[in-house]
Amino acid sequence: MEIRGPRISIRGKIKRHEIVRRVVNTFIDTEHDKKRKGAYFVYPVENVNSDNELCIARPGHKKNFDFKVLVEDRHDVNKGKHDDIIEAVRSLKRLSIRRFRKFWEVLEIIYFCVENDVGKAIGKSPRRTKLTAKYVDILKIIKWMFIMEDIVYWDNEGRAFLYNALLYFSALEEADEGEEFKNPDELKRKMKKKGISWVKADAA
Repeated sequence: MEIRGPRISIRGKIKRHEIVRRVVNTFIDTEHDKKRKGAYFVYPVENVNSDNELCIARPGHKKNFDFKVLVEDRHDVNKGKHDDIIEAVRSLKRLSIRRFRKFWEVLEIIYFCVENDVGKAIGKSPRRTKLTAKYVDILKIIKWMFIMEDIVYWDNEGRAFLYNALLYFSALEEADEGEEFKNPDELKRKMKKKGISWVKADAA
């Protein structure tokens, strides 16, 4: 049975631990008296493509406080797994280097939680290049994947693993698309060999 929860809005300059608190508390407040076999909770989180919503859903894969980002075919990210997101970002770079540089500046703003509203984060980028809906929607998807990573891996690397995987595969055109990393330490070693510095989420 699908149960629609309230909209979860994460905007402004909010630290990671506060984002986790807000999202998890929404889950608790909404679900504590509705848990039953087959219950499936859906929460709208972003407007995408003008007249549509991006939603997250629970239970997630690990069945604790994690969630799934509900991507659709129009988002061009396949099933929305890490490998799918990495390939989608690489395809953006192939489309337009100029737009990709703008995209990456905005991605950094979101990663460091300088501004969690994607639209306002785009405005904070000094580049005048405009981003099409395709770039904006992927930024919104990645924002919520960052939040999911912070919840699932609260005591470890959180969003840093995903961000640095995107950094690694985007920086190296010759990177093997089938290359996978099971944990942050494995990725760190590979990045070090290629002369790419690991970027901590708390670096700014």
